[in-house]
Amino acid sequence: MRFTTSRRPSPRARRVGRVLASFFGARYMTRGKAGLDDGDEGWMVVVEGEGGPAGIARRSGGEERTLSFSLALEGGPKRLRKKRAAVVGSGKAAAEVAEFFGLDLSASRAEGRLVRVEDGKIEFVDDGDLILRLEI
Repeated sequence: MRFTTSRRPSPRARRVGRVLASFFGARYMTRGKAGLDDGDEGWMVVVEGEGGPAGIARRSGGEERTLSFSLALEGGPKRLRKKRAAVVGSGKAAAEVAEFFGLDLSASRAEGRLVRVEDGKIEFVDDGDLILRLEI
């Protein structure tokens, strides 16, 4: 999985792309005029809406799915060790987020790298530190 942004991203969209790439231990690429090759890995593209990040488009194998959000909280940059994240939550939203990012779904896990899905929000947490919060 590789992360990038739309061709003319806002600074916040670039920052969100870099934070998500770091969180997932993936590569971030500055897009510019470059196209997206549809290699083995696929792409997560932070898309714009009304001058800021408004969603993530997952492009893989000629297909595209989008997860729309509004940015609720953005933490500062942080070097993250490579760990596999897991989605924590119950219900349809948690299952959809786990499938979107290709992660395992856990009913309850208290520590490590977590993507918590609850009450219309997605929180990206690393060992108790909130990295990013999205409202869906």
